[in-house]
Amino acid sequence: MATEEYSVQTLSVLRSDPLKTVLTKKSIGEFHIAKLFKDNKAPVTSLDYDPTGTRCITTSADESLRIYTCVQGTRDRVSYSKKYGCSLAQFTKQPGCVAYASTKINDIVRYLSYETNQFIRYFVGHSGRVTSLQRSPDGGSTIMSAALDGTVRIWDLGSADPAATVNPVLSANSDNRSVNELGIAASYDPSASVIAVALASSEIQLFDVREMKRGPFKTAPLAPEMSHMATGNAPASVVAGVKFIPPFGDHILVAMADGSSRIVDAFSLECRLSLALATTNRNTHEPGVQNEGGPPALERMQQGYFGQRVTITPDGTTVLAGCDNGSVTFWDIPTTRDVEAKSSALPLRPVGVWDGAHEDGGAIGVCAFNPHLMECFTGSSSLALWSVT
Repeated sequence: MATEEYSVQTLSVLRSDPLKTVLTKKSIGEFHIAKLFKDNKAPVTSLDYDPTGTRCITTSADESLRIYTCVQGTRDRVSYSKKYGCSLAQFTKQPGCVAYASTKINDIVRYLSYETNQFIRYFVGHSGRVTSLQRSPDGGSTIMSAALDGTVRIWDLGSADPAATVNPVLSANSDNRSVNELGIAASYDPSASVIAVALASSEIQLFDVREMKRGPFKTAPLAPEMSHMATGNAPASVVAGVKFIPPFGDHILVAMADGSSRIVDAFSLECRLSLALATTNRNTHEPGVQNEGGPPALERMQQGYFGQRVTITPDGTTVLAGCDNGSVTFWDIPTTRDVEAKSSALPLRPVGVWDGAHEDGGAIGVCAFNPHLMECFTGSSSLALWSVT
């Protein structure tokens, strides 16, 4: 690509550090599997990068937590949580420490030093499966969790008691379907000042982190085509996860359990774009997790891997999603002005596919683009490192 196509800011960065690579539409299509790790005995269920992007941690249905180096692309260490299971692991502000959700016996969020393999603290309070877990993106010492008990909690890493708890309630014009039936998912915005909550696959609510107890400052129904209301009383899909689109958080990506996604304006909460993903297996659930006696929403959210199979590039211009056939589909996301000009009724067509399927042939349930490096990890029963080099 000719240098005149780069912005002044991009050229300045390249001149100061010639080893940097520019993320472009062309380079996105050139990714291939550079390394493949076959460490797990069951599918990978979540992946998170540390704040510098130099390490990542995975959880698996084999009840392992594995850490990899992202620069060298090597295995680092492994811990196990055989008694309580593990999911949605997150690095924290404290070096050498992670938080993760239990998947059996109880619903405690566990705070672990992976360097000593000892627990630092237990965050006790949820009485339903944790469906979202995220560290504060502003570098603060808090983590946020949402669970099928219908609550969203903020935890300070230095205290076992929640710093804030809110029990979102559907507005009067919504039906009375419960979170147990239709799920809950939550996400910080990039500034860590707002939390978006997708509640019972019926509404999106925005909360001011400083005033959680005052309730949402903005509420809007999910568009009928992106919620359980599309098919009346029998939901075709529920929300699996929500993510603010970087770098500014002016749009929200809503990942559905059926494999499709929607892009919602973060200010008006109107649906702007839909991204259809045809290759979705509705009859599977998170492998290795027993659902007997669990709420219906749990199995439906597991079908969507709690939103873990969808990721966004750091510049917010590309959405990537893992598919059941082991490939990765990606879409170019228009600028804010172009998004507002498009109709949410017209699905945005994907612009390409990464075809280097995992050798195990399994569905990709985890897809995570590194926020700092030109690489992406995907997980099925194996873990693939995708790169352009």
